[in-house]
Amino acid sequence: FFSAIGHESLTMISLLSSLSVAALDAPVPLISPRGDFQPAAASELASVGGARSVVATVGGRLRARRLLNSIFATEFDTARAPAAGEDRGGAYVAASPQAPELLLVHTEAASAGEACEDGAVADESAFGCFALGLADAVLVLPPCAEPTRPVLVSAYEEIFAQLAATAEPTDGKRTLLVHLAQSAADAAAIKSAAMDAWAAACGGGAEPSFDSRFELTAIALPSSAVDADAFSAGATELRTRLRTLARDGFGTPIAATEVAARAEAVWLAVQSAASGRPGGAALRERYQAARAYEASMEAAVLKLRPLSAAVAKGRVIDGFGAAADSLLNGTLAHYDDAVADVSGVTAELVARRRAILSKQLQADVKELFSKQQRSLARSVCKRYERQLLAVMERAGNVAQYQRDRLRKNAERAYDAQVASLVVPSLGGPTRAQLTQSFSAQLTAFADRLVESPSMQLQALGATRRRVSKPAKPPKGLRWGLALTGAMRTKWGGGGGNLQTFAGYQTPDGMWSAHGLLANDGAIADSSGSEPPPLRMQPKLNVDLSL
Repeated sequence: FFSAIGHESLTMISLLSSLSVAALDAPVPLISPRGDFQPAAASELASVGGARSVVATVGGRLRARRLLNSIFATEFDTARAPAAGEDRGGAYVAASPQAPELLLVHTEAASAGEACEDGAVADESAFGCFALGLADAVLVLPPCAEPTRPVLVSAYEEIFAQLAATAEPTDGKRTLLVHLAQSAADAAAIKSAAMDAWAAACGGGAEPSFDSRFELTAIALPSSAVDADAFSAGATELRTRLRTLARDGFGTPIAATEVAARAEAVWLAVQSAASGRPGGAALRERYQAARAYEASMEAAVLKLRPLSAAVAKGRVIDGFGAAADSLLNGTLAHYDDAVADVSGVTAELVARRRAILSKQLQADVKELFSKQQRSLARSVCKRYERQLLAVMERAGNVAQYQRDRLRKNAERAYDAQVASLVVPSLGGPTRAQLTQSFSAQLTAFADRLVESPSMQLQALGATRRRVSKPAKPPKGLRWGLALTGAMRTKWGGGGGNLQTFAGYQTPDGMWSAHGLLANDGAIADSSGSEPPPLRMQPKLNVDLSL
């Protein structure tokens, strides 16, 4: 009897002992906040028995630690403010008695800075790659309660950014991504954002496809203080989903003693792929500078497009200088505002981008200015040429005073229009310099024009018209009729205060008609009689040419 009791007691003690070592007293650090792997984790994990699937977290920081404690009864530190000199970043592993088939790994980028002194990288991208390489399932916590699509794409890009640079798995392993939303989530929209982020991380390539590497599911997990029932339902769904990872084809459970070695290998691969890569803050600032440059350049191009179209048609835009100067200064001011928060880490890159932006805009504006200046000079020269040809056609010669007067008129017209084209911020030739240069060009143009064949032909035509005899009319007899009439009325008393005359004559002078209308019908003539109200006088014209 005692023998039997003793045997059963030993069996119960053995079972309790195995259960007691199935959990860790506190989370064990795998990676320090500075990116150093902790070898002591192997000895701590030796006390955890059995093969387990690995579940890791990405993002969330304090919320992620609180969720793990609430759902799996772990003991992650959830104090809001860390102790002096303490940094909670890094990776920590925990084993929960409520989930004996899982090892839980919490990852968190160091808040004090991503780039470490020894060259290691411990930012969000590095820990995202580490979690995806180590775990069979990754719990993704979004950065806010209701993220927009751009925010989701950015968050997943940060997770996937470095994974594409590491070695591809050869065993076809797929990872379960569990998106823990704080409210009702659209799983299709979340997957679409994650797929776009994966395509961007792979450089836009079609391989490897998102579905060949991952399966994404979304679970609504609001705060227990807001909706306790919804939180309980979400936590139950999450635990149920994670307990069947191996059966669902997501990895193979491994012994807890092997997790440390596997984590070290994955972290070394991550650091090897990240060697020479700037930290997350520097990358974000570079991205911010690139986006500011692209947005500023796009806005400037949209404003320059209608100006370019008008200049291409040969138009000279009134007020171009002021508009272009405002465009240049406004674009650079917009860029400066967009990169105002960039630190000194990427200050050189920001300054270089600004210089490139300024040079490109100045080149475009200079091209438009040069085209308009040439069009203006060409139009003024054409008008000057027409005026000189008109003078030569009339007189057969252009006097020096006429050339000087026409040249001054052309210079004034050019100076008045070119003033509105000068862009002060370009630092090119001034209005006076442009006018002086055009004056020299106009003088040379006039010298060549006076000796040109067109001017010589005009002079020859004028000389012929002066020395040639007038043309004789054709031989024969021509006749015509000239009719003259007068109407004298007594309008207004007939005092003669209103008189008018009208007439018409053919070019050859043979036919004509003239009429007089006056209100002097009450004024007697030399005979003392009032004039007749209407008088007509016809005349026959005869021209005989032999």
